Amino acid sequence: MYTGSGFPSIIGFDLPGLQDRPAPARVIVTALLDAPPTEEWMRMLDRLAWPALRLDHRVEQLRLVGQEIHFVGEIRDGRGLSATVRELFERVTARVLAARMAALENPVEDLSWTPPVSAPLSASRDPRLADVAALLKLPALPGLLELASQLTAMRFVAVARVTAERWTACAVHDGIGFGLVPGQDLVLETTICEEIRQHHQTVQFDQASIHPVFSTHPTPALYGFESYISVPMLRRDGSLFGTLCALDPNPSQLDAVSVKCFEVLAAWIGAQLELEDMQAVIEGEAPVTIRAALDAVAEQAGRIAAGAASSSVLSETALRIQALSVVPR
Repeated sequence: MYTGSGFPSIIGFDLPGLQDRPAPARVIVTALLDAPPTEEWMRMLDRLAWPALRLDHRVEQLRLVGQEIHFVGEIRDGRGLSATVRELFERVTARVLAARMAALENPVEDLSWTPPVSAPLSASRDPRLADVAALLKLPALPGLLELASQLTAMRFVAVARVTAERWTACAVHDGIGFGLVPGQDLVLETTICEEIRQHHQTVQFDQASIHPVFSTHPTPALYGFESYISVPMLRRDGSLFGTLCALDPNPSQLDAVSVKCFEVLAAWIGAQLELEDMQAVIEGEAPVTIRAALDAVAEQAGRIAAGAASSSVLSETALRIQALSVVPR
């Protein structure tokens, strides 16, 4: 008998509802699981899913997010897909269990239990992971994400790389067990960051379930959060790198100063990232334009600190940003 073995069971599906407008080209069908699957189980799922899901149901991508698996593609029959997925799960579990039994009987001959050796992020040929590696090189980033969590009282904070094709987590502070790790994707179309990519504006709400817009928005319901803030991180040329975002299943009470301080955090991280990029070209010298950007962030943080109570999280955060924004001349 296997307990906590990573063999997930489906407890339900989130299927696309009726549309009062033309259906989008890509549809997301979500399988809700009773437990997160293991990497071993997910590898077997990926091995057995193709080409049947692609040919029969036009599924293009599988994405694991916590205890949910998203099936993305030009899916025309969500209910038909759900029946296929239930059958597929049974086959996957049977194959994984058989592999485990074989490994117990022939531990030397059967190598199916041996996990693959992961290459360092910096050595990966995947260009998305180069962005992840660049963020993880910033020594102050974990502390800033933790401060962002304290500032907002939201327990999940992430820096995300957002393009027209993908949403990729670059750095994560996860106090709620959301399940994302650096380098992992969310389905772009399920994120509010996809909207921010288009309008370049901060999005913030304290309680989605009573919000006039976000109470009917699919994203808070899909991922199970009430409070949320996401700030665009822009390059010097105005293009979008991604977002700094925070969320929590509980409501929040952010005031305008808290939102502004969160935006300062996003600006500081973005400026530091560009500084790292430029130093790769001009070794040892911080370009004046980047230094000016950091000085502006430091000045703004100083104003926030001056207007906040001396013992408040806002003051601590602003003063920390101000100190970290000092670049050697």
